[in-house]
Amino acid sequence: MRINLKTKLNLYILTVATIVYGIAIGYISLQLKESTYKDSVDLASAYSREYRNKVQDDLNQIMESTRTISNIFSDHRKYSPKQRDAFYEDLMYNLIEKNENYLSVGLSWEMKALDKTYDKRNGRIRTTFYRKDNTIRSQRETTDVNNLNLTGAYYQIRNLNEETVVGPYYDVLTPELAGVLMTTVTCPIQNANGQFEGLLGVDISLETMKDIIADISPFEGTVSYIVADNRLMIAHSDNSLIGKDYFDNIHGDSTHFKTGFEKSLQNQSYEFEYVNASDNNNYFVSYAPISIGKAKKKWMIGIEVPANIVMAEANSVFRNAVVVGLIGLLILYIMIYFVSAAISNPIVKAIKLAKTISSGNLEVSFDSDRKDETGDLAKSLSAMAEKLKIIIAEVIQSSNNIANSSLDLSRFAEELSEGSGSQAASAEEISASMEEIVSSIHQNTENAQETKKIALKAVAGIREGNEYTETLAESINNIAEHITIIGDISRQTNILAINAAVEAARAGEHGKGF
Repeated sequence: MRINLKTKLNLYILTVATIVYGIAIGYISLQLKESTYKDSVDLASAYSREYRNKVQDDLNQIMESTRTISNIFSDHRKYSPKQRDAFYEDLMYNLIEKNENYLSVGLSWEMKALDKTYDKRNGRIRTTFYRKDNTIRSQRETTDVNNLNLTGAYYQIRNLNEETVVGPYYDVLTPELAGVLMTTVTCPIQNANGQFEGLLGVDISLETMKDIIADISPFEGTVSYIVADNRLMIAHSDNSLIGKDYFDNIHGDSTHFKTGFEKSLQNQSYEFEYVNASDNNNYFVSYAPISIGKAKKKWMIGIEVPANIVMAEANSVFRNAVVVGLIGLLILYIMIYFVSAAISNPIVKAIKLAKTISSGNLEVSFDSDRKDETGDLAKSLSAMAEKLKIIIAEVIQSSNNIANSSLDLSRFAEELSEGSGSQAASAEEISASMEEIVSSIHQNTENAQETKKIALKAVAGIREGNEYTETLAESINNIAEHITIIGDISRQTNILAINAAVEAARAGEHGKGF
């Protein structure tokens, strides 16, 4: 199928422009989506670290104040029992009074640390300041005076002899604290040798963690939570999940969640993606560990960001880029259409002029005021038409000259034909002479071949005589060798004869016979 130049220009240029434009828009859009997603992930990670630090700072302030007072209590030997109790109780009262989120402050002394004569395995004096009816009350009691192997929380902490944060729990003994999730921050009281002498603990409400979690909202639909080392959720975007087991409320494959939880216990951050089974959306999850003082047990803060919300802005930008790109392509199509028309129209006119010239009509011209290659083409075609006129005139003149020369050649050919007749007779005589020469040559050839045969026979005879001569020479040499041997024998015989004659002479008469 024939396609004209204008259509080809539009087709090729628009196709290339569409492909390049599409690739550019696609690449930019994909880069934008990847960049947006990465920025969103980084933002979620930054939020998890930021609020981790906030929770961590609040709890560490409690741990720091508890540690400070426990260090003061470690100098109890400087005071008399009465001074000691009065001074330490004042410290405890002030501690709970100045911190409204403190539910109680408790001090437990090992009886053996206060009384060197005490010989039981257990036994402690416990003083507690607590809030009740908007007042601060105190209680002092002696408990666990026995030699049993006790395993309660206090005795577990005594065995650890280090700063500890008790896993979150609900107080089932105090009616005023029913339904309040709390934890206990403890610091051991140690002597100069680091031996356990007592324990200072602060019970705090974790209700404030709800407010911290409520502030975490980098994107719509974000889910955030704080999980303790015992897997209990301290705070959650969904308040109905507070106090429940974290693993029992996972909405996806638990592998990454469990791995992230273990990483947090090891004070490591962790990030992953999963598909939420409840809404089938992809979520990005960022975990950050929460360290409280010198306690080995870590808590964890987690933030889950829905990928569809994160990518909503990027998708919107992508759609806008596609629309703008299509509008740009349409404008580009229109511009290319007119540009291709401006380029192809002069070329089409030039083609028509060339066809007119090829048909034999040289009385044409193509004037163009364009200052580009198409203008040069028009001028060249016009100049070509003029040049062809001149060439054709010269060809006609040359044809006339050739016709006149042909007549002269014809006359010359007739004269040449007459001369050729006489030359033919002479050629016949020469041919006869050549035949006689050829016959003589054949005879000489036969003679030469006969001579060759004779010579070959002579050579054969010479070779045979040579062989006889060589045989004779060899026989002569053999005879000479035998004669030489005989001569040697004769000489030896003479020598022996001479020796025999000498010996016979010496023997005299007896030697005659010899």
